[in-house]
Amino acid sequence: MSFTPIPNPLPIALGDSPSVGPFGWLRTAAPQYVFDSQLTYDLQPLLFEAVTNGAGATVTHDSTNRNAVMTFSGTATGGKAYMQQYEHNRYQPGRGHTAGITGNFIAHVPNVLKWLKYGVGETGNGIALESNGTGFQVTLYSDTAEGDQTVLQANWNVDKLDGNGASGITLQVSKGIIFFCDLQSLYYGRVRCYVDIAGVLVCFHEFLNANVLVKPYFQTANLPISAGMTCTGTVTTTMEFTCCTVISEGGQEDVGGFPFSVRGTATAASGTATPILSVRPGTTFNSIVNRTIFRLESIDISVTGANPVDWDLCLGQTLTAPTWANANATYSGMEYTSVAGTASGAPALIIQSGSIYSTAILKGSISTKVPMKYPITLDTAGAQRLMGTLTLNVTGVGGVSACRASFNWKELR
Repeated sequence: MSFTPIPNPLPIALGDSPSVGPFGWLRTAAPQYVFDSQLTYDLQPLLFEAVTNGAGATVTHDSTNRNAVMTFSGTATGGKAYMQQYEHNRYQPGRGHTAGITGNFIAHVPNVLKWLKYGVGETGNGIALESNGTGFQVTLYSDTAEGDQTVLQANWNVDKLDGNGASGITLQVSKGIIFFCDLQSLYYGRVRCYVDIAGVLVCFHEFLNANVLVKPYFQTANLPISAGMTCTGTVTTTMEFTCCTVISEGGQEDVGGFPFSVRGTATAASGTATPILSVRPGTTFNSIVNRTIFRLESIDISVTGANPVDWDLCLGQTLTAPTWANANATYSGMEYTSVAGTASGAPALIIQSGSIYSTAILKGSISTKVPMKYPITLDTAGAQRLMGTLTLNVTGVGGVSACRASFNWKELR
């Protein structure tokens, strides 16, 4: 039996759909998760900042429904109630970047802007599904010379989600919403917006920027998750934020980053914690608010004194009379102190600890999962915060003991 080949076979092609990622690759079942969070037990205060402004503006944890509830109760103009991730998730150029955020707007309320957003606060850089007080809209917040792009539901260019589009779906303001956005950043790429209903991604609007805009469509794709509301009148209303994820499609390489190291010395007081080295973000890098991602690679401690030493790696350690210096004034976004005076009170959290005999040496890598779950960052306003400072304490056992230590880390930006 012989077979006759089919001449000029047709090429296999994939149409543009949610099955294809931002850079045209077929989506597979192996995404790389950059960040995820659930609010099962609390508001995840180590990962998120709860921001409130104005009387009656609150952010609380609902232990029954396991989500965050943002509330305005007679709150006047300028009121704020939102949650924002401390760390700004790093985008890798050339890889699809996707964020998913779930919540419930409850109702459209005049004079209130509500949002689920991959981005900063109410009007900062990012992409948001919003309730504008009377209906839905999606906004690509720029912070560049191009300006913001806001599109009302009636003008969504793929599916208006009003029951008359290809999906036949009507988006309900009073129901839980799974909002997804994916971006082909490169800063002139396409941004697509979706809702996930019945396990299907339904694209409702896309922003087409390449060969259209003159300047980048936004400042940075390295952004946090945020959800909440603001008001321009005296209002009473609520909304909910439940869960989120940030995904890199096509994988995400463990890039080398920019490595840095600092060293400190101290004499561990007998029975008393003595700070030997601390590191925190500087408020700016090259005069821009510093959102550098810090990843601790290793610590190195040696005891040169006569007595053993206990050591603790801490978050939230108050220092008396610290003297801070740039880790590298030109190339690093971090600052450190090896002249920290004394430790005032107990740290908020000890994340690693151990003991060293005199003249022994410890060299051990600390999993990068530690700083990933405990972000060493500024707060949402760009100010330094106590829980964004990493401190190494040493305590002499049976007497004082001289010590040396170093931090080794990499910076991603």
